[in-house]
Amino acid sequence: MSKFYAEIARYYDYIFPLSVEKLNLINDLAGNNSKDILDVASGSGLYSKKLSDNGYNVTAIDLDNEMINKLKEKDKKIDAKVLNMLDIEKLNKKFDLIFSIGNSIVHLENNEMIKKFLYSVKNSLNENGKLLIQIVNYDRILEKNIKRLPTIKNNEESLVFERYYEYLEQEHKINFKTILKVNNSTFENNVLLHPITSEEIKGLLKEVGFSSINFYGDFTQSNYEPIDSFPLIIIAKK
Repeated sequence: MSKFYAEIARYYDYIFPLSVEKLNLINDLAGNNSKDILDVASGSGLYSKKLSDNGYNVTAIDLDNEMINKLKEKDKKIDAKVLNMLDIEKLNKKFDLIFSIGNSIVHLENNEMIKKFLYSVKNSLNENGKLLIQIVNYDRILEKNIKRLPTIKNNEESLVFERYYEYLEQEHKINFKTILKVNNSTFENNVLLHPITSEEIKGLLKEVGFSSINFYGDFTQSNYEPIDSFPLIIIAKK
């Protein structure tokens, strides 16, 4: 693991602290009857931990071994595994709710890979199971040629996390540059993202066979505005 990702894992909970709005929506979707939940690209597991505390059977996967280790330290009841999101059927489990927040699915290479992920999700859901996805609103990013996302600061940890976007038109990719400044040290990283639009992901969800597909502009389920909403929140039902 690179030094950058080692530092991200170390400070992840300070960069991305738990959001009450996110947790409330996940709890609402899980409901009283849902017992089995899968957290895809879980990071350090803040949401998995809270859901486990609420009595759900939680499975969590992430590609990063250090993130999974931090999650296991939080709660040994969680079935936490290092696993690619394209391989969730290898878990051989069925879930009532599968969620992926934190702009994770756009790390997949293209729409075909995202469709493959959605098929795996559908095959891993119980009947009437639900899917929750959160990504950056790329309708807005592409239309307005957004160059950076809001800087994250944590004064207690003397931490600054800067995020820059560069649209590569020929490749139809976003060059995502991140700069972590903490304890007088600076760590930089670049990764390519696939900027899928709301219409594209709606088409993929329909093709895979999801029903009751709804888009929202935040975790309180405000109306989704393609040009103005910062995130895109997707809720779909098997």
